[in-house]
Amino acid sequence: MGVAFGKFIATESYRLIQLECRTNHADQSGLALSVTTPDGIQIPCVGVGVIDFSDQFEDEIEITVFGIPYPLYGELFPEHVSAYERTFRGC
Repeated sequence: MGVAFGKFIATESYRLIQLECRTNHADQSGLALSVTTPDGIQIPCVGVGVIDFSDQFEDEIEITVFGIPYPLYGELFPEHVSAYERTFRGC
């Protein structure tokens, strides 16, 4: 299983949950967040979290997707898997 994170670019509908994401960084499971690829395919995962500091720093919203199953993680992020393997090669 893998973890991916990066900058979150919000759509207009994000405004419906933005206050919760700004004030509750501990447990957002009640929001039932999910992630889809640009092709519209939902990525299976254990959980999704949004950390929103955009009220303090313009456009600073980060998304983290936890527990993306293998081999899907390797298909979505092959460069991350390669870098990880290079780090531990020969140990």
